[in-house]
Amino acid sequence: MKPPTTLALRATIAAGLAALLAATAGAVPAGAATPGSAPSANSPCPPQNPDLTLPNPPDHGVSQAQVFDRQVTDPSVYGGRVQFVWAALHPDQPPGVVASTYVTVFRNAPLRQYTFEWFKQNHPTWIAYTADRVTPAWEFNNHVYTPLDVGNPEVRQWMFENMIDPKIAEGFKVIAVDNVGVRNDFKRAGHYDEQGNWVQQFSDDPKDPAYIDYLTDWLTYLRDGLHARGVAAAFNITYHGGLHDQYQDDSPEYLAAISRAITISDIWLNEQGFTVHRAENVTDDEWLGTFKLFRKFRCKLMVVDSKLPTDYWYEASPEQREWVVANYFLHREQPTMMASTGLKDYAGFNDVPEQRADIGRPVTPPSKHGPTLWQRRYEHGLTVVNPSSTRSGVLHLPGGTWTDLHGKTYSGSVTVSPSSGLVLSRA
Repeated sequence: MKPPTTLALRATIAAGLAALLAATAGAVPAGAATPGSAPSANSPCPPQNPDLTLPNPPDHGVSQAQVFDRQVTDPSVYGGRVQFVWAALHPDQPPGVVASTYVTVFRNAPLRQYTFEWFKQNHPTWIAYTADRVTPAWEFNNHVYTPLDVGNPEVRQWMFENMIDPKIAEGFKVIAVDNVGVRNDFKRAGHYDEQGNWVQQFSDDPKDPAYIDYLTDWLTYLRDGLHARGVAAAFNITYHGGLHDQYQDDSPEYLAAISRAITISDIWLNEQGFTVHRAENVTDDEWLGTFKLFRKFRCKLMVVDSKLPTDYWYEASPEQREWVVANYFLHREQPTMMASTGLKDYAGFNDVPEQRADIGRPVTPPSKHGPTLWQRRYEHGLTVVNPSSTRSGVLHLPGGTWTDLHGKTYSGSVTVSPSSGLVLSRA
């Protein structure tokens, strides 16, 4: 299928965005927040760590990241739009692009030559097992890479010497650490000692405080070891409330644990976004939990990968692609980068035309308007999101004509359908 044509974005000053009328019940003027909406702060984010080589996204437009690059044969296609590559094959990138290299947090990936049998023969005390004391705590039922006890100092040393230090020697300045699960959903229970005795580490509670402390201690050790080498830590920590329905969790313990892990990172990858490879978008309470987490860490270097439900990004509907960008403009700050991927184009550069949108710099923080809509004003336009799965919202616009990301024009009032968003500029 041929990709959509380049969208027409007409940027002008947003004078008069606050001078609005709301005449009907449920109608929401653009710029008038409801009482108690408690908008997030809009103060500038502090500078990033000057001792590390980190991406430097611009403070306007859509800042992009590339998640894996196995299908990118010529990185010049980034064209100044991509600032960071998660899990790059090579450290050398175009000017302005920072590359990271891939490891996993608990396993020996990507080193396939070290099999489970190799560890069992050479380092049997390093293997993490489930409660039956026989089955390794395989992640995602993947038996290629062995789950290791990263609390063991010997394991930590081995991972640095074999998985990390050689990549730093190649020239990588960021280590991308995948699969940082703050719940013990792969049921690690313990390991054996040198005498063959069982060492119980964790209970069957996926939020066992001992497991959370174990994880955050390892992440801290890992980050500090990287910093000592002048290298940054990029952790993939995904909010399970959206990625895996069976792991939905908004408990205080879970939110505290995920916040601890994100705080330790220098760059945070979230493979959820507001789509999650599902036909339906993330909505209602699930949307709110995701949004709050993004805003809590609004000054963290962040990559939000909005995984579309189609094989290729261009097969997703224009409305869903605009939904993704509208949400990005709602929560973004200067350190925020995004990517959009389908099921089969995850490692290719996806030249999504909606991601060329630029409505200037934010003028206000995001805030809730009326019963359903969330909005944020920008220098040259506004973004509006309706995260309700059932209710429409009506937005009254200032005078003149407004244009969305696909050239459709609006004036007067706009009905924002459930689970949809718009990025509007003055025509």
